[in-house]
Amino acid sequence: MLKLTIPLCFLLFFNIYPQTLSISHQQINTLKFLAQSTFSDFEGVTNAIEGSISFDSAFTKESEINLMVHLDSLDTGIGLRNSHMREKYLDTEKYPDADFTGNISSINKISDFEYDVVVSGMLKIHGVEKLFKINGKIFRYGKLYKIETNFKINLPDFNIEQPKFLFTKVDNEIVIQLSVYLIKQG
Repeated sequence: MLKLTIPLCFLLFFNIYPQTLSISHQQINTLKFLAQSTFSDFEGVTNAIEGSISFDSAFTKESEINLMVHLDSLDTGIGLRNSHMREKYLDTEKYPDADFTGNISSINKISDFEYDVVVSGMLKIHGVEKLFKINGKIFRYGKLYKIETNFKINLPDFNIEQPKFLFTKVDNEIVIQLSVYLIKQG
């Protein structure tokens, strides 16, 4: 009887305490924004992303997601545009990061390897926090997981002035594409 009790206690112990997935820096993680402007569209990209997902034995509504993007690493491919974006509009010296903290509000298991999720939480950019609901997918590859999502933000909602360069205006609505890999710790 004692032989059965000890493994059962270990099984309960490992299923009760949360597991954590953390950003895998062995993979290419990207956040890309797509901006439309008067004369041409452009994008900015960064790989400087940190974060984690905490969950019990499976993804549930109690699963917590935390992501942080270092905005001073966004690159549009043009140095002067990068400087204007970072200094004049995003003010990355004062607000260096964009943060999201939330919980899975709904989950639909497509297969053992794919989940459709809706995450609700607080998105903080430029010192302003807004409640956000984001649709996405989680893919499982053994100990490695991938999150993919696309969503839009409105710059004035985060007290970010509409970017203007000479005769070019950037639309206030920006599309965000996120693709990150997380790996199980331990």
